[in-house]
Amino acid sequence: MRFVRSAKAGFVLLSAALILGGGCLLIWPGVSATAICIALGVVSVFYGIIRLLGYFSNDLYRLAFQFDLAVGLLTIILGGVLILHPRDVLSNLPIVIGLILLVDSVLRLQTSIDAKHFGMEKWWAILLVSIAGMAVGTSLLLRPFESSRALVRLMGAALMLHGGENLLVCLYTVKVPRRSDPDVIDAEYTVEEDDSNS
Repeated sequence: MRFVRSAKAGFVLLSAALILGGGCLLIWPGVSATAICIALGVVSVFYGIIRLLGYFSNDLYRLAFQFDLAVGLLTIILGGVLILHPRDVLSNLPIVIGLILLVDSVLRLQTSIDAKHFGMEKWWAILLVSIAGMAVGTSLLLRPFESSRALVRLMGAALMLHGGENLLVCLYTVKVPRRSDPDVIDAEYTVEEDDSNS
């Protein structure tokens, strides 16, 4: 129980960090691109670790963390590249962020469908946010703006949406198992020998 609570808390904090970081890019688009890469790299490494922890946690529904083994490993690798080689990634940073948002939003689309099957009332909110994420991620891949400031603002919007998407999924789908939880059934049984044949 503590493990899944820790994973959930870390997930919420890092999602909030993505929202805050994206907001900073929206407000101050002139910030150093190298600083953006390094900051994103640090967040990505911790984000990947939290997603791995979530994957191995005992979340009952296993919706928020169901894809997090692969996503966590890839995010950690990407974070390492951003930290160690920020200048090499600068020209492709919008594509990197766009791909991350697009792939994660497609996975969250499936999460919303699974949440509907579980009877969760807020499944439609996850669906709407995942569709918005796919739209913004695709926009980053197409790079519709020639202005670098406009592109940085779009990346900021993408980070905020990505953080909000993950925060929504975590808050609505992560269920901490408890001893008194009706979804958890503990039962004991004994095997009795059949004496009819003896």
